[in-house]
Amino acid sequence: MEIRSFVTATALLAGAIGLACTAFAAAPGGGAGRNPDLDFPARALAAAKEANLPKEVLLWEKGAPNAKGQSDEDKPAFYPFLPSKEKNTGTAIIVAPGGAFTHRAADYEGVTFGKWFADRGIAAFVLRYRIRPLYNQQDSTLDGQRAAQYLRAHAKEYGINSNRIGMIGFSAGGELCCYVAYQPDLAKADAADPVDRESSKLNFMILGYGSAPAARSQVPASDIPPTFMFCTTEDASHAGGMLSLFQTMYNEKVPAEIHLFPNGEHGVGLAQGDGELGQWPDLMYNWMRGNNLLTNATRAAIKGTITLDGKPLPHGSITFVPVKGQTPVGAGPITAYIMNTRTPNAEFTLPATAGPVVGKYKIEVRRDAAVWVSNDRDPSKGMSAEDKAAFLRSPGWGMPTIDGTIPVYSKAKPSDKDDYIVEVKEGENSYKIEMVSK
Repeated sequence: MEIRSFVTATALLAGAIGLACTAFAAAPGGGAGRNPDLDFPARALAAAKEANLPKEVLLWEKGAPNAKGQSDEDKPAFYPFLPSKEKNTGTAIIVAPGGAFTHRAADYEGVTFGKWFADRGIAAFVLRYRIRPLYNQQDSTLDGQRAAQYLRAHAKEYGINSNRIGMIGFSAGGELCCYVAYQPDLAKADAADPVDRESSKLNFMILGYGSAPAARSQVPASDIPPTFMFCTTEDASHAGGMLSLFQTMYNEKVPAEIHLFPNGEHGVGLAQGDGELGQWPDLMYNWMRGNNLLTNATRAAIKGTITLDGKPLPHGSITFVPVKGQTPVGAGPITAYIMNTRTPNAEFTLPATAGPVVGKYKIEVRRDAAVWVSNDRDPSKGMSAEDKAAFLRSPGWGMPTIDGTIPVYSKAKPSDKDDYIVEVKEGENSYKIEMVSK
């Protein structure tokens, strides 16, 4: 199989669509007053040739199940957008544009995201799934399942990890994601077709203003992958369904994250230029990175204590920032919080499921209070009401202890030339972080 990122559409495809457009022009209603949108196929073909799109890859080389013709719409396929080798994270995502299952918004919900993901080291495959009235939901679901199986069967050629294949969908494409996730086609070891020997189970799912309900009786929680969702409250008819699905995932302890923005119509795509809604793609990327979906590296458990100027850090955080070239591509910063809720020991801990991957990290410590006593450590506990009242009137009780600036400490001493670097190894790691502020 030949895999190339950017080649022009074939002359055969051009001829086929050109003939179809000629037929439309000759149909009743042609000539003066005819609907100009009937020219859409010809205009789209010309624009696609100029865009120099990736070459399509058919999901079934010998014809799709239930195929009723020989046009593009009878041949489910995807357009591969592949990252450069130096950026490649090994993660793959199937992109399902929306369109009410009657067309596909292949531009702003398809190839735009294909390029966006590829630029960030994620191999993206924009899906051309079958639509109504030519085909039904079962057919489009079959196309989505086949895409995941196809990628697993050809993981080596595409440079992807078969255990990090997800799917993103918008509107109807979001529904399609859910249908694929809820009905995983299990691997058939003895199948004649090598693609059918692979599972269609998704490793993660991203839903953009579209979803489908997941009834526990029909969809086991184990079949629902970790999920990121976003919508707007202005898009009320879709926001309600996503909230309902999120509640189901929450109840079933499926890892999920949802973002609802106040403004934005249905079908915003990347929402570039929107100062608020336009943040959602970065939130999604950070979710992927934080859930270790962009690297094969093993995560490790971390724990330790932090002292600043010889005393436990009162309240704040510690961030493990990947050192470029010393941690795998796709590794992201990991933060643990210092709350000192019950004891003032400045302890932090993260299990291997939430810790950093193996590698070297720069330490960043933030102190957001100079003095802190939590409710659980309230020194007035046990006092009489009179004594407690007097204590609360002590000068300094409840006063702010910093000027509002949160300092960042990244060196053991301010005079040090080098940053504070630690190495995270497999298993459990314990650190005693000691820093001075001046």
